[in-house]
Amino acid sequence: MAKYNPNFVYDTEDITTIRELIERSVSHYGERPAFLYNEGGDVSKITYREVFERVKGLATYLRSKLPEGCKVAVTGKNSHNWVISYLAITCGVGVVVPIDKDLRGEEIADLISDAEADAVIYSPEQEEKMALVPDEILKLNMDDIESFVKEGKALIKNGDRSYADHKINPHALGSLLYTSGTTGVAKGVMLSQYNICYDLTHALRRVKIYPTDVILSIAPLHHTYETTVGCLLILYSGSAIAYNSSLKRLQAELKLFRPTVMAAVPLILETFRNAILKKYKKIKGGKIIFSLQKAASDVTGKKAGKKIFSIINETFGGRMRLIVCGAALLAPEVFRDYERFGIKLMIGYGLTETAPISLMHSDFYTCPDDIGYPLSGVSVKLDDVNEDGVGELLVKGPNVMLGYYKNPEETARVMTHDGYFRTGDLARQKPNGAYQIAGRAKSMIVSPGGKKIFPEELELYLEKSEFIKESLVYEENDDEGRRIVAAVITDEENVSSKTGMKPTDKGYCEAERQLVNKIVKDVNSQFPNYKHIGKVCIRKKDFVKTTTRKIKRNAPDNLNNV
Repeated sequence: MAKYNPNFVYDTEDITTIRELIERSVSHYGERPAFLYNEGGDVSKITYREVFERVKGLATYLRSKLPEGCKVAVTGKNSHNWVISYLAITCGVGVVVPIDKDLRGEEIADLISDAEADAVIYSPEQEEKMALVPDEILKLNMDDIESFVKEGKALIKNGDRSYADHKINPHALGSLLYTSGTTGVAKGVMLSQYNICYDLTHALRRVKIYPTDVILSIAPLHHTYETTVGCLLILYSGSAIAYNSSLKRLQAELKLFRPTVMAAVPLILETFRNAILKKYKKIKGGKIIFSLQKAASDVTGKKAGKKIFSIINETFGGRMRLIVCGAALLAPEVFRDYERFGIKLMIGYGLTETAPISLMHSDFYTCPDDIGYPLSGVSVKLDDVNEDGVGELLVKGPNVMLGYYKNPEETARVMTHDGYFRTGDLARQKPNGAYQIAGRAKSMIVSPGGKKIFPEELELYLEKSEFIKESLVYEENDDEGRRIVAAVITDEENVSSKTGMKPTDKGYCEAERQLVNKIVKDVNSQFPNYKHIGKVCIRKKDFVKTTTRKIKRNAPDNLNNV
């Protein structure tokens, strides 16, 4: 682990708008590939210069149909056309409104209405949902972008200067993102282009991304985490982006595109690691082999780790050097294993409201149990700190949102009088100055004695067991007034191997119950009495989740024993 030097950062050229970003990149990297895609089993490319020409053409076409400065929604599967739509809107039209493709048609229509958007660009599989969007909204299918670009280029050739003359106020509303997270209803987060550009350029002062890098993009683009970290930051760096077509094809596309960088949520990393562990268990003496390899990697370091775990590295395409993880907490042991494999893992922290990164690791500092340090120019502090040093994390800086759209009351609630944003996350500061996340303020449980319990902490310990896939700790009234409950999902394959029974066997459920009770007892032994789990339910189906695969704590079905 490198010693952190807060005075050492990379030299990064400042930009204030996304238009500056794309114009800078085409100037520096014009003939390099911006996007890679699968064409009949071969990798094809679209260069930065080609992207820029498409952006200008599409923006000009949109301006021929829409007023200057209007809002345009984008919804659909990740693709280079999604990004070209985003860039055309932000560089030459007005405000972009990214919308979750997995929402129901009624919900998409409601958000388009709430945003007061004049148009929506959608990918073909959204066609049926578009029938619920009012006819006065201009609806454009991404499959037709080539013809829109062609028409826009013809307009430019005939003297249309709408793109050339378009002016951008970097501090005005540039992107309107709707977020509900794991609690609460959807809120429209207003980000300026300056918010986003400040965030990505200052993140790049912590981590070096090279023009030769290739990123495989997995998380949905409507999330600011993926838009900023997995897209705009990459385009600024002159690197190439390939889009994962589906999780089922992830393994095949890792081998096809051979990425060097990936932005991922914890669930993806945990799923990969669990698959690796299962393969070792199927080998005679596999557990011992894995332990010996880990011990060897701990002694020799990352370069040797790549050779020691060469087969694992091949499953990532053979060139993976860096994974940036965000959106939720990652178990320290998962972090350590990736480092042992020879892959640098870096954690970033933030929310949509902070564009999104506020704190992160760097090329000069990483640690399994923290989120690193604030970006330069970003201030953080803890509010209402308890006896354990835990308080709500507050953030202030050029990356903090303009406010919630048409919701001044909610904006006032989350902003302090001196300009800090209340993240709703609980954190503590380590002796070295780095920060650790303790949990969500909204999910925090207060014991009858007034002690504070952080569900995420207990969940982390529960999920250390190979027999628990996911867990949710929450409050529940019982006859004695105790309010701590753990809902767990068991991995039946592992439970079967432990008990020697199949799920259909008589007595399996009782054996499973005894196994889970023992796990909970072991977890309780590591905490004071007021944090002990008092009741356990075993689920047989997955939790309801957000599109970044975080469990929705407020979904009633998640608390059912099903």
